[in-house]
This record gives sequence, C-alpha cells and structure tokens, in this order.
Amino acid sequence: MEPFVILAAKRTGSNLLCTLLQSHPDILCHHEIFNPQGIFYALEYRGGALDLGSMEVRDRDPIAFLQHVWKADLGHSHVGFKWTRDGNEVVLDHVLRERRIKKIVLHRQNRIKTFLSEKIAEHLGQWEVYRREDLAKQRPKIQLNLDELHAHIELNRHFYTHLHTALTHRQHTWVEVIYEQLLTANEQTKLLQFLGVTPRPLQPASVKQNATDLKALIANFDAVATALRGYGLASELYDLGL
Repeated sequence: MEPFVILAAKRTGSNLLCTLLQSHPDILCHHEIFNPQGIFYALEYRGGALDLGSMEVRDRDPIAFLQHVWKADLGHSHVGFKWTRDGNEVVLDHVLRERRIKKIVLHRQNRIKTFLSEKIAEHLGQWEVYRREDLAKQRPKIQLNLDELHAHIELNRHFYTHLHTALTHRQHTWVEVIYEQLLTANEQTKLLQFLGVTPRPLQPASVKQNATDLKALIANFDAVATALRGYGLASELYDLGL
C-alpha cells in the first residue's frame, strides 16, 4: 500500500480532488478524516460502510488512528486523505516527516474566490455538496472587506511557505496541482504518474457551489473594483474560470 496526503488551504478544491482520485480503481481517497466535526471517509464508505473508531479514539492518538486508515486499504494499492490549513498539527508534523507518505500540494490560483468561498461556506454552514439538490439555493452576497481579504491571502501564503520550507529541508518529493486545472488531462496525468498508478480519465463527484462571476458574489463589487484598480488582484476579480 502506498500512502499519500493532500495538503491544501481551505476552499481550494480539495473535495473535488478527493472525488477525482476516488474514481480511480486503484485509489482509496478519504476526505478530512481529522476534521473537528467528524471523520469524513471517502464518499462511498460513509454511513457505516467503514468505521475505524470514534472521534474520541482518533483524537486520543491521531497517529495510531492514521495507521488504522493506512491498513484499511479495502483492496486498493494507494490510500490517502486530505489535510487542510488549521487542521491537526500533530498529523501535519507526522506526514511532513514521513518520506514514504507522498505529498500532493493543492493550490487555487484565484485568491479572491478562495476567500469568498470560505466566507460563504461559513455563512451557510455548507462545506461539502455532492448532489445538486442539496445545494443551498439562496446564495449570499458578501460585503468584501479588503483588509480581511489581504489578511486571508497572507495567511494562505504563510501556510504554503511553511509546507515548501519543510518539504525542501527534509528533501521530500511532492507534486503541485492547481484547482483550476484539475479537470484537464495534463493535470490528471501528472498527478497519477506521481502517485504511481496507471493514468486514466478521472470523474468528479462534487458540485460546484458558487458562481464563477464575482459580480454575483460581492455586494460591493464596484467599490472593490475601484480600490483594486492597478493592483495584481484586479485580474482575479474579473476571472470567469473555475
């Protein structure tokens, strides 16, 4: 069994990536198994199909719990999970030390959409959606505070800098993937070759939650556009991609 971990900031497409990898027959990819709200196994193994212990057992000894996760490969050659910024630091330190655990570092290029997606998820209390009928119909418009936006960008920048510094210092190999490119053949092939499985088209199972046009998400869009005019973030404000 080959273990791997997805390392990502929040709202950068990690649920999408988990479902893509889970669609490969050789891969078992859990979601956020160390989330404070629950143990989020791969979608098809939720609801009692897989039970490796309670949250209390997990939190008492997270590394022992992780060893149970690795051992429960369910016939797959590769087993992984996602860890997002502000998650269990004991787990992060462990995976950054263990050379055998392959690291996938996931980025989202549009920093404004990353910020807004997190704000909307917090407002709605809805972080995962896998059926369109489950998507909250009333999408809020966010009053974007530029100070909060810049603080969020700096927080994520520090997070990824920490990852790169640790991985480089320990001479690990890792792969960087981009949310906006996850559905392309080139990005999927690069990822699967890194993991060491046969490349094949991957199928997503998550539902995109927010509009691609930021005018539909930002209540004070015109004021933000004026404030950002001439700065690097301005192009991200008008990006209509993922």
